[in-house]
Formats: sequence, C-alpha cells, structure tokens
Amino acid sequence: MKKLEFKPLMISISLVLFQTFCFFISKLLEAPPHLIGGAIDKMIPFNIWFIIPYISWYILIFLIPYFLYLKDKDLLKRYIYSYILCTLIASIIFIIYPTTVLRPEVEATNILTFAAKTVFWFDTPILNCFPSLHCAMSLLFITFIIEVKDVNRVIKAIIIFISILIMASTLFVKQHVFIDLVSGDLIALVVYYLIKIIYNKSDFLKKLLKL
Repeated sequence: MKKLEFKPLMISISLVLFQTFCFFISKLLEAPPHLIGGAIDKMIPFNIWFIIPYISWYILIFLIPYFLYLKDKDLLKRYIYSYILCTLIASIIFIIYPTTVLRPEVEATNILTFAAKTVFWFDTPILNCFPSLHCAMSLLFITFIIEVKDVNRVIKAIIIFISILIMASTLFVKQHVFIDLVSGDLIALVVYYLIKIIYNKSDFLKKLLKL
C-alpha cells in the first residue's frame, strides 16, 4: 500500500484557499447584483438528486491534483496555473458584473434536502454566479484527465462522466443558470489552451513551481 502523499493535498488546499479568498474579496467590492436567467432556465426543473454530483465537486477538487501529482507533474503545474488564472478572470468579472439567481426554498426533510439546504446556507446571499467556477473547474478536470497517459480508460470515463454531471447539477439545483455554465466552460477552455501553449514555450513556468 502506497504512503499517502501530503504535498498534493497541500497544493489542493492552497488552491481552494486562494479561490475562497478571491471569492470573498469580490463580494466585498461588488455592487448590487443583476438578476440573471432566461427561458432555458425556466425549462430546467429543480431536482434534489443532483445535489450529489454538485457536492462531489468538493471531492474532485482534491482528487484531481493528487492524481496528476502521481502521474505527471508537468500536467499538475499546468493545472495549477489554469486554476489560478480561471479564478482571477472570474473574480474580475464578479466585481465588474455582479450577478445573482433565483433558487427555491428547501425544507430539510431528508439527507438530500439537508445537504441542499446546507449548500444554500453557505452560499447566502447567492452572488458571484456568472461565470460558474464549479463548471470551469469541472471542465479543467475533464481536459487534464484526458491528457494523463497510462491510466485505465474506465477511470478516465468515470471522472469525465462525474464532471459532466457536476456541470449539469449547477442548473438542476438552481445554483446557476445556463449562461453561467457556458461562460465558465468557455473561460476554462480558453485558459486551458492558453496555458498549454505558453507552458510548452516557457522554461520559466516549468521551473517556477518545484514539485
């Protein structure tokens, strides 16, 4: 049995703390939010079962860096740069164009509704919706796991499937609207390719992080 590696866990904790810091700074600086949502969002019903994949994001946020650390440290470095840049871009947008969405009232009558109510409680008032970092990071999970070599295809497929469910869950638990998902994924995709191009041409970025 392999010994648990603490360095990738510390990397994950540092990234989450950085994102949390940026999130709260943007909340302090932003103006009254704009209510967003359209026809597509009205067609999407609230589905309490999607709180399961929504919460699983908090597992993958630690699992993916750990996995990359074990398999390919260059990929992990690119993931770190991508994560930070996505967070910074989103935080700037949060300040320039603050947003909010409508979400239902939930009574805690079972474990799923209790989980949803807890998520809603932590994210009250609901701000910083556009773009969705839940979706942006989920797309990063997909793009980087696809690149990892010598990994069982079933494992890759499971992670990709869960990541897609996470993105869908942001809509079905009414934490985000459709434009949040699209904008989050678009930012992640642009950042992913941008960092990939720059990293491959920059010895500085390769040497900046010592893993």
